[in-house]
Amino acid sequence: MPKASAVSVLIVDDQQSMRGICKYILNQLGFRQIIEAKSGRDALGKLEKNNIDLVISDWNMDDIDGLTLLKVLRKHPKTAKMPFIMATGRSDKEQVKEAIACGVNNYIIKPFDAGSMKKKIEAVIGTLQ
Repeated sequence: MPKASAVSVLIVDDQQSMRGICKYILNQLGFRQIIEAKSGRDALGKLEKNNIDLVISDWNMDDIDGLTLLKVLRKHPKTAKMPFIMATGRSDKEQVKEAIACGVNNYIIKPFDAGSMKKKIEAVIGTLQ
């Protein structure tokens, strides 16, 4: 049972407002180690420099999108098993199937609240205490 305050989370979203909302929700859930990235490329740099336990990434971003970021992470031994939650603005079944085929651990549809975020995170890393 992981303690939320001991889990480091990387939020990847090209919209400052969405990163802010996500960070606020994570803080409500007890997470304290939160790193933000404004693009997939930015996320790769942050992953190299920080010890990350969980990635929550937007799907649609310029530069490197969430699916490409997921594919890159799954190819490297250090990040191949890293829990990855995809956030998307639409519940496109084909898109979800593609993400699952690429190794996503879970996905969340925007807009989301603290309750749904907690359920998605717990499904991936276990019950939070």
